[in-house]
Amino acid sequence: MKRFAFKLEKLLELRAYHERRAELVLAQKAGRKALLEGRLQAVAESKAKASRDMFAPGRDLADYRASEFYIKRLDLERDRLVGELVVAEAELEKARLEYVERHRDREAIGKLKERRQAEYYRAAERAETKSLDDLARRKPVEAGGY
Repeated sequence: MKRFAFKLEKLLELRAYHERRAELVLAQKAGRKALLEGRLQAVAESKAKASRDMFAPGRDLADYRASEFYIKRLDLERDRLVGELVVAEAELEKARLEYVERHRDREAIGKLKERRQAEYYRAAERAETKSLDDLARRKPVEAGGY
């Protein structure tokens, strides 16, 4: 039996390539978002620690002022990170939509290939069965038989 050959195989490969690239971009954007969330968490922890240490015993007015400035700097850093996080979330959503579209495109061609392949092998099996039936009908009657 001849092997199945899908005429759109190159297109399927191209769409699989684009899907993989979109998946890598999606992973990159998700990683960036996770990194920003981690940095935001670290800033929040630093601010909480600085707030606790601000009124620790043995600290004078200069230490209090330094802690106050440090907390203000952490607030600015938090605001900057929140802005970057909003942008990263928007980029992640855009990359997710792109990946879903690329996946859907590849999946459509993949399903078409599966359908055509199943049809091809069913037709080949029917043809093989028919040829075997024809061969069985043509079998010559042996001498001494009916």
